[in-house]
Amino acid sequence: MRNHGYRKCLIELEFRHKRNEHAWADHILSCRTFIVEAADKCPKHGAAVVLGSGLLLEVPLRSLSERFDRVYLVDMFHMSAVRVEAKKHFNVKLLYGDITGIFAMMAEEDYPGGSIPAPEPRIPHLKHADLIVSANCLTHLAPPFCAYLDHARHLTEFDQDRLTLQIMAAHVDEIANNATGVGAIITDSERFVLAGDRVVSRRDLIPELHFPETASRAHNLEWQWLMSPAGEDHETHGIEHTVVARLYERFVIDEEEE
Repeated sequence: MRNHGYRKCLIELEFRHKRNEHAWADHILSCRTFIVEAADKCPKHGAAVVLGSGLLLEVPLRSLSERFDRVYLVDMFHMSAVRVEAKKHFNVKLLYGDITGIFAMMAEEDYPGGSIPAPEPRIPHLKHADLIVSANCLTHLAPPFCAYLDHARHLTEFDQDRLTLQIMAAHVDEIANNATGVGAIITDSERFVLAGDRVVSRRDLIPELHFPETASRAHNLEWQWLMSPAGEDHETHGIEHTVVARLYERFVIDEEEE
């Protein structure tokens, strides 16, 4: 689980992106633009941390490297292409590890679920970074642990849902409320199955999760991502995700409320 599960997911993501590069282009551009705008709002440019850097599809690495003294890319596994790209920038460092804190918890023979809540997140440089970015990783934090705990400890579906919410809520709280620099969160929030232009089904990907208020409406963005065009996962149906982006600046007053 520590390496092979994540590596397999990244390989699948890489091939999916290659097949759907055109369909994903607007989403990727929106993510990169949002991250650059977040970087430009930072009063200081010492360090930037990207959580869930993945294949760097949504990460404007060159722009971050040019703006910050240090850039940390954080993920469970870094593909060889990412390692090669990182080496092109003298100030980019790869960090490996679990940002939920659950691996460390299980190493001590303690397991979340049931009456035992999820641990506090372990986000590197949280209190020192001038920019912290959660790059489309929020909805991917819990599933590997829930699958493992279901298999190893027969975690009920109710407890899996509760653990998932705890993990996501703690992650958002760390970035929105506990970081000292600018916090940026990008995540998919809804999943739609489409038959042409008709919505066949809808699923909330972050049920019961509430984002803290941002400084202004301009700090809240939303767009659609055609993640799976018809023919990718189903012969006639496509899958579209709603993506939300939240920007958290410190000590900013909403001009519209003055």
